[in-house]
Amino acid sequence: MPSVEDACRALEERLYQISEDPFAKQVPKVLAEACGLVRVADPADPEFSAVVDRVSETVNIGIGLAYRSFDVDCLPSFAHTHEFPLLAGPNTVFNIFTPRMYEAFTELITLLFGRWRANQLFAFWLWIFHSIFSSRLPKPWPETLRPHPSSSRLSRFWKRPTPHAAPSAISTAIFEARCEVSSDELYSEPLRLVNNGSSTPMLTYYVLDDVPTDQPFALTARYTEVGLSELAYGCTTDEQRKLIFVADSYRIKSYAWGDQQSGELYKSGLPTHTLASSKHTGPLAVVTSGSLIRAGKGSAVVWDLDALPTHSRTGKKRIGRKFEEDSMRDDYEDIEDSSGSKSTTVIKFADPRLTPAVWYPHSALPATMLCTTDPAESEDYSFISLDLEHGGKQVVRYFGNGAGIGEFSTSAVDPNVFMTAANDGHMRLYDTRVPLPVLTIYSASGTEECGAVLLVRPDGIPAVFTGSTNDQVVRLWDIRARKLVHELSTGNNGVNGMTWDATHSALYVLTTCGFMDRNGYTSDYRRARLPANMLPEPVPAGGMPNYDDEGPFNKCWPKQAIHSEDYWGEAFDAGNHRILRYAFKEHADPTIVPAYGRATLNSAPYY
Repeated sequence: MPSVEDACRALEERLYQISEDPFAKQVPKVLAEACGLVRVADPADPEFSAVVDRVSETVNIGIGLAYRSFDVDCLPSFAHTHEFPLLAGPNTVFNIFTPRMYEAFTELITLLFGRWRANQLFAFWLWIFHSIFSSRLPKPWPETLRPHPSSSRLSRFWKRPTPHAAPSAISTAIFEARCEVSSDELYSEPLRLVNNGSSTPMLTYYVLDDVPTDQPFALTARYTEVGLSELAYGCTTDEQRKLIFVADSYRIKSYAWGDQQSGELYKSGLPTHTLASSKHTGPLAVVTSGSLIRAGKGSAVVWDLDALPTHSRTGKKRIGRKFEEDSMRDDYEDIEDSSGSKSTTVIKFADPRLTPAVWYPHSALPATMLCTTDPAESEDYSFISLDLEHGGKQVVRYFGNGAGIGEFSTSAVDPNVFMTAANDGHMRLYDTRVPLPVLTIYSASGTEECGAVLLVRPDGIPAVFTGSTNDQVVRLWDIRARKLVHELSTGNNGVNGMTWDATHSALYVLTTCGFMDRNGYTSDYRRARLPANMLPEPVPAGGMPNYDDEGPFNKCWPKQAIHSEDYWGEAFDAGNHRILRYAFKEHADPTIVPAYGRATLNSAPYY
């Protein structure tokens, strides 16, 4: 331990002495050296946990100095090595550059020289631009790899999928993007808190077991008004009891989507429980013991779900005393008036300062949570596995993320691995027995909130779906081959969340349209420039399509879209918030794609 202590102090001195100019190269290099102290340490050493804790402190100091002292949005990856590599996708800088520069040239030249000369001047500058960058710009979709005729037209491949031993039809379909894509419109921004002081909390949910075959989108949206006094910002589910839990800063309410015994599905959520939790406002979790847990500072409260009173079969019976708290909701009469059941037990954390911001059940250890704090408050970029059965003690500390963690993903098939999605644009794969990532994926532009990460194992083959808020794409990575396999279009929407339906081999992606405001107005759209192979009718050689608003060429495209229209085999712009379903099948119909959005050149309410 003394040698590690001395090494950490020396690294910290170097961090404090780094000037602003060489920052970009030196800080990640110093942090990589710090990680190396853990890589070479012996996990069997009784002092190994102390070594991890001490090195993690040094890494926290370096990350904190970088964000406070330098003009930087995020740190490059520093915890990877040749043995534990960094995977990177296509150079998104040029994907962003192409359509956005096209718009910038057009607007600038029109402004400076007048609309009558814009076409000639623009053609000249575009020729210069392509002469310099053409070798690095994305090729049109028809010139790219397509491994199978059933591969979706909303997919794009960068390398041919690596063949694996004894693949099944489904795993082959996933890696070759043989999928049918459908969608459902969302009438509010998903997974975001947008509070104007008067909104009514509304729960929208889909039951994956309820899959009709006679609809384009194979799920039915169900809606329930939530009787909380604030907008809900916490949510979790108990699939065994068919319950959805939503929470504000005062209470937690549960809604049943079906009958636990008969399996009957309800048309809307049935109010079932109300729980009082005003002193614990952190994330929720349901553990295998049948308990609901909510975190707070220094402790967590626990409810035994099978012992709780309910709102009865009518959903209207009050639980506890009358709820009397001030609310900014205009429809105060719609706030359900139960104060709620008090918690069954309280778990004190070993660290009284620990305030979980994001946590997720550990798939290998019952009643153990993967837990991270908010680094803006704690200045701690590491995370721990937290044993709730044995006094809230830390089991293992993990680190290597360069920003706060927004999401965890685990695998029931292989409980010894999990993934994190951090706000530095990186997704990291961890082995539960190793405190540093064993694989790092650079899947976003790095200057945004994390979107989503999903670890799946079709036929036991480890694969990862990633998405981010700004990249407007879903990517599939082959973990064994250590490479990007393909991308899936999201209709120019950012990714907020993903889930995998193993029963139906379907990927669900929750997306947000960044070109729509909270009132349903779209903005910054231009006329879509569809390639000839996507036009609904032939255009004579040298001719121009009719862009009449009432004609077939009136589709629009965002000016700030990451991808151009010919990046995919089918131009698709969502134009609003959507949930997308990618149904993977051996004999998929690649022409099944979602309906094109209805965004217009002139901003108008969508709903």
